[in-house]
Amino acid sequence: MKRLFATYLLLLALLLSGATSSFARESYTLNRDWKFFTYSENASSIVNLPHQWNSDALGGRLDYYRGTGNYLRYIDFSPEWKGKRIFLRFGGANLVTDVLLNGRYVGRHEGGSTAFTFEITDYINFNGRDLLWVIVNNGQQSDVMPTAGNEISYGGLFREVTIIVEEPTHIAIDHHSSNGLYIHPKSVTTERVEGEVEVKVSSRSIVSALLHLTITGPEGDKVLSASQRVRTTNGTVSTFIPFEITSPQLWHGTIDPALYTFHVTLSHGGSQCDELGATTGFRHCEVNPEKGFMLNGDPYPIRGVLLHRDRALNGSAVSEREIYEDVEYAREMGANAIRVVGGSHHPSFYRICDNLGMMVINDLPFMGATTLNGKGFFNTESFRNNGKIQLQEMIFQNYNHPSVVVWNLFSELEVKGESPVDYIRELNLLAKRIDPSRLTSGWSNQDGDINFITDLVVWSHSFGWMEGLPTDISVWQEQLLSVPEWAALRSAVSYKCGGNIFHQGDLLQKPLSSSNWHPERWQTYFHETYLKALGKGDHFWGLFVDGLFDYASVDTHRSAGGVCDMGLVSFNRQARKDAFFLYKAAWNDEEEFLHIAERRWGRRIDTLQTVKIYTNLPEVELIVNGKHLGSKESVGGIVEWSEVDLERGANTIEASSRGVTDRVSVEIPHSYANEL
Repeated sequence: MKRLFATYLLLLALLLSGATSSFARESYTLNRDWKFFTYSENASSIVNLPHQWNSDALGGRLDYYRGTGNYLRYIDFSPEWKGKRIFLRFGGANLVTDVLLNGRYVGRHEGGSTAFTFEITDYINFNGRDLLWVIVNNGQQSDVMPTAGNEISYGGLFREVTIIVEEPTHIAIDHHSSNGLYIHPKSVTTERVEGEVEVKVSSRSIVSALLHLTITGPEGDKVLSASQRVRTTNGTVSTFIPFEITSPQLWHGTIDPALYTFHVTLSHGGSQCDELGATTGFRHCEVNPEKGFMLNGDPYPIRGVLLHRDRALNGSAVSEREIYEDVEYAREMGANAIRVVGGSHHPSFYRICDNLGMMVINDLPFMGATTLNGKGFFNTESFRNNGKIQLQEMIFQNYNHPSVVVWNLFSELEVKGESPVDYIRELNLLAKRIDPSRLTSGWSNQDGDINFITDLVVWSHSFGWMEGLPTDISVWQEQLLSVPEWAALRSAVSYKCGGNIFHQGDLLQKPLSSSNWHPERWQTYFHETYLKALGKGDHFWGLFVDGLFDYASVDTHRSAGGVCDMGLVSFNRQARKDAFFLYKAAWNDEEEFLHIAERRWGRRIDTLQTVKIYTNLPEVELIVNGKHLGSKESVGGIVEWSEVDLERGANTIEASSRGVTDRVSVEIPHSYANEL
């Protein structure tokens, strides 16, 4: 508990201060007092950011509003800013955004998960209140990713908006809306790290400026200081400062997430005109077909979860505190990797994962169809260009984060009509050209050439949910490994099954995924079967549970109210399902616990019952109605007592080990007729 509290305080300070710092520049948030309306300004309301307008989607409406939302706000620009350069940065808006200032068109951004920046220097009046008008459209676009998928397309300005005031010559902030500083490690070993820092400098004139770099180690010690001259043009130029660190402390996941701080100052004419800091960690990742995922030369099996970025009350407009809480759920169950589904997350998410050592697989929102009228790929020039732009934004904006280890280029991309294979090859080449240090992956649910493009492939399966039975995963695994061409692929496995905590019953049998009956016990059985078949990790570099939380979806198999219930935790984050504790028993070896499963199945028919316990403790003692039934050893995190004789009426079941206890109540009706 003390460790968790200390971690919380550390991260709270990090979130308040930010992982990047700037001093010469000025920044001001524009998060309060926006006038918002859809059809008419006469029906407007005042909102604060982050904001999304689709509470109707959270209620499960199939016809949730997908259209235009208007945001209006007056800004008083200081006359002291004349002669400086002024930028407007949007943390995220979904899906297409048009920006106007004083009625003049500033620009458009197409994409719903990455940040974007416009320079507005030449649009400001400076003689009165300037009117900012932002038009956001979350309607489906055939040339803007994603065009398919099962997530809600929440409309709105769901992240912060910021004004940034810069000197005429400054470190560029409008290069794909990154911070203009990229740390390129060329060689990473336990003896030495060699690389270079790329700094993009923007100016409207030709000047000679000086860049100064300082690197500080994880313990606060200065490890390097260097300077480099740069001659600017009317535009943006790149300058490279080489660096070398001997005996480095490597970023080693959850074991040792060591971070270095890079501090860059830009001076011109004898005075400092910009300053920027960024943190990064040095690590080397590879996947060996025989040894699996390797981190800094050591085996590091990936235990992953999929994270959908919305919440029950506020949709996509999540706060930094909520993001931290989500990551803590993943840590509690023992996961060491998170795949962000459908695009990039808030910058705070990556800073948190950097500091906690959580690995991230980041998605390009190139998603496949889940309905008959969905189409994930349009072979048009505008669609292809948009995907490339979104890929560049995703990479450049997250470039320095050591937690990001894989760029995922597509997800469950069913081929309908023209094949996306050639386009995926283009995306893969682009990702490798921009960032040769990271691996690429594809989330695949089909055969064919699509699986042989990216560095890694993650097989997405749902035997026992959408089709077949859970035991079919073993048959599939045998078939995969029996074909040399497929066995040679660097593969991981992702899998999913619905489960509703309110759906409890005595019969354990596979439900129809398309129905409104998704019993929790079947989800638990599904995950037990998969974990037993795949958990040894002999053939796969990672396992990914889809997903960590329930999420909103009106286009997928769901239980009720537009909620996809395939998560291990309920949409409102209030209930951990039994399957969550199954993984905690298998993956979390730090926090001693035990959990009596099937506790929400509180009324049962038969007096003879099986009592199941998930735990990371070696053995557990069972006590039923005060009677001690002895102790049993855990097998794979599971302890079971079969044919436990319960009484008609109320029963108390208690489990205990090393001072850790759990207790539940179960009722057996006095007659079967009472249940009819």
